[in-house]
Amino acid sequence: MRRLDRVERAVVALTALAVLARLIGLGTRPFHWDEARVGYWTLRSLETGVYEYRPVAGGPFLYIVGRQLFALGLTSDAAARLPVALIGGLLPLSALLFRRATDRESHGGLSGTETVALAGVLALAPPLLYYSRVFRGDLPLAAFSLLAVGFAWRGWNRDSRRSLYAAAGAVGLALTTSGFVFAVLGCWLLAAVLTLDGARVRGEDSAALRQRVRSIADGVAERSVGLLRAAAVAVVVALAFYLPRGRIDLGDPATLLTALQAGTVGAVQRFLSVRVLGRHAPPTYANDHALLPFVAGTAEVLLAAALPVVALAVWGFFRERYAGWSRPLVNFGAYWAGAGLLLFPVASEVNEPWVAVHVLVPATIPAAVGLAALWRTAAESVTVGDAARVGAALLLLSAVGVHSGAVIAGEVYDDPAADDALPGYAQPGFEYRAAVTAIESAVSGNEGTGVLYVGEEIAVDDESVLDRPPVPERARDAFSARLPLSWYVERAGAETASVPRPGGAPESPPRVVVTTPEHRLAVDDRLSGYESYAIEQGLTNRRLIVFVAE
Repeated sequence: MRRLDRVERAVVALTALAVLARLIGLGTRPFHWDEARVGYWTLRSLETGVYEYRPVAGGPFLYIVGRQLFALGLTSDAAARLPVALIGGLLPLSALLFRRATDRESHGGLSGTETVALAGVLALAPPLLYYSRVFRGDLPLAAFSLLAVGFAWRGWNRDSRRSLYAAAGAVGLALTTSGFVFAVLGCWLLAAVLTLDGARVRGEDSAALRQRVRSIADGVAERSVGLLRAAAVAVVVALAFYLPRGRIDLGDPATLLTALQAGTVGAVQRFLSVRVLGRHAPPTYANDHALLPFVAGTAEVLLAAALPVVALAVWGFFRERYAGWSRPLVNFGAYWAGAGLLLFPVASEVNEPWVAVHVLVPATIPAAVGLAALWRTAAESVTVGDAARVGAALLLLSAVGVHSGAVIAGEVYDDPAADDALPGYAQPGFEYRAAVTAIESAVSGNEGTGVLYVGEEIAVDDESVLDRPPVPERARDAFSARLPLSWYVERAGAETASVPRPGGAPESPPRVVVTTPEHRLAVDDRLSGYESYAIEQGLTNRRLIVFVAE
C-alpha cells in the first residue's frame, strides 16, 4: 500500500477535524422549521408505508436516507442530521481531486499548498460548518456538485473512466437533493462559457481559440462511449431515489411500470408544474420576487459569516486573472460562484441564509489560491528577513482565523439569536428543549389522544391530511404554525387531535395541550395539574403555549 505524502496527510488531518467539528453537539440545537417538516413527513411515510417524490417537500435524498435511519429507531435530532454532517465533514477530501499530478506543472490543477488550503476552507468556513449540521439538502447538493466537478476534472485530465463514472454518480446524487440542482447546472454552463472565452479576452488569437474548441470537441468524441455510460450511471443513481416506496409489487409488472413512470417522467412533470409553472400562475404569482433584495440578502450573509473566504476568493481570482497565465479550474470556480450569486436568488422562493452555501462552495477554489499565496508571501518574507511583509501577512492570516473563529463560536455552537446571520427566522433557541423533554415524558406509553391542539391557527378538520405533502390549502397555515413542534410530537409517537376553540376541548383533556397566546387564559381555566411552557417556534414572534400534565 502506498504511503500518504505530506499533502495527503494534511488533507486527511483537516478532514478528521472537519468531521469532529460537525459531530460535537450535533443535536443541541432544536430542529429548524424546514428540518422539522422533512423529519415529520419522513416519519409519517414510515407509518403509512408510502413515499413518493413531491417537489414542494424538496428532493428525495433526505427522505430516503432518513427512512433508513428512522426505521432503525434513530430518530434523535443528532441522528437525523448525521448523514449531512458526514457529507460536510468528509468534503475536504475532495480537495485532492483538484491537485495537479506533479509539482512541475505550472498550469491546470492546484499546487500542494493550495490543495491543503482548499481542504482547510472546506473544513472550517462557518456557513459550511453550520449547514453541515442542518437537516436540509443544500449542503449535500453543494458537496455533490463540487465532487462532480472534481471527478470530472480528474477524469478529463488523467483520462480516467473511473473518475468519469464517479462524477456521473455525484451528478445523480445532486439531482436527488434539491430543485436548486437546475441552478447549479445553469451556473456550470455559464462558468464553462466564460472560462472558455477568457483566453480570447486575454488576447489569444481566434485561430488558437478555434483550435482549443476543436480539441475539446475531439476529446468529447473520443470519450463518447464513456460519456454515454456515465449518463446511464447518473440516471440509475437518481432513479434509485425517485422511485416511489410502498407501491411496487415485483409480482405485478403493472405496479413496476407505474413506479418507473412516477420516478422519471412523472417526477419531471411534477417539478415543472410546481417549481416553474406554479410560481408564475395565479394565485401563486405572489411568490415572484425582486432580484436585487435577494442578491443583497445572500451577499449580506456571505460578508457577515464568511468575509475572509469572500475576500480571499476575490483576491485569488484577480491574482489568477491578471497573472501571466490563468488556470481554467480557478476561473471556473470563480465564475461558478459569481453566477450562483445571481441564479440561486432567482431560483429561491424565500430570502434565507442557506442560499449562501451554493455560492461559497465554488468560491473555495479561488479562495484556496488566495490563502496559499498569502501563506507563501509570509514564508518568503521570513526567508528574506522582510519584517514589514511578514507582519502584514501574519496580520491578514490572523484576521482570517479570528473572524472565522468568532462566527463559529457565536453562531455554530452558541444559542441562536435574532441578529445572527446563519440560523434563519424559523430556528428555535436552546430553551425549546425543556418543553420537548416534558412533552415526550408526558405522552410516553399514553393511549388515545396524547396531544390536543387548540385554536383556529393550529387546528385542522382532519389530522390525516398532514400525512404527506402537499398539505391542502385549508390546512397549510395550521401545519406551518405547528412546526417544528409537530416533529417532536410525531417522534414521541403521540396521537393528535385539534379543536378551533377552547370550548371544544373534551372534559378529560389529553396529556399535552398546545394553544396560541390568545387562548392561554381560556385553556388554563379548563385545566388542572398542568405545567405551562411558552415556546418560541422561531427567533421572533412565533410563540405557542404548551400545557403538560404533571
